Amino acid sequence: MASSEAPFQLKDLLTPATIRLHVAASDPGQVIREAGQLLLASGAIEERYIEAMQQALQTYGPYMVIVPGVALLHARPSDGVKRPCISLLTLEPPVPFGNEDNDPVKIAIAFGAVDRQKHLQALTMLTQLLANEQALSAIQASTSAEEVMHIIAAASPA
Repeated sequence: MASSEAPFQLKDLLTPATIRLHVAASDPGQVIREAGQLLLASGAIEERYIEAMQQALQTYGPYMVIVPGVALLHARPSDGVKRPCISLLTLEPPVPFGNEDNDPVKIAIAFGAVDRQKHLQALTMLTQLLANEQALSAIQASTSAEEVMHIIAAASPA
C-alpha cells in the first residue's frame, strides 16, 4: 500500500486540548455537543458538524456505540470537517445511548475526516485502539490528558 503521503497516526490527531476527562453529561446529545465543542475549539470543524453528528444519532439510532462502553461519534466529511481530527471524552457517570448490547458509554470518541480515504484511515486506527481492552480501561482510569496521550502512543502500532 504505497502512498506519497505518510499515514497519520491516532497520536497525531488527538491532542491534550481535544481530551476531556470525567465529563458529566445528561444524555447522548450532550455527549456529542461536548465532544464536538473540543473539535470546534481546535478549528478542525464547523459548527454544523456537531449538528450532523446529532442528526446521525437521531436518524440511525445508537449504532455509534460500537463496542461495550465506547461510542464513536462522526458524520460525513462534507458536513463541515476542515482537517482530520479526533476528540475523546471519558464520561462519569456513564451515559446510556440506547444500545442494549454496548451501553452504557464510558468513553466517547468524536472524529472528523476530510475525505473517504482519511475517514477509513481514522476508522482503522480507532478500531485498533477499540480492540485493546487494556488500553481502554487505562484511558477510562486516566487522570490527565497527557496520560491518555501516553496510553494511546504506547498502544498504537509503530
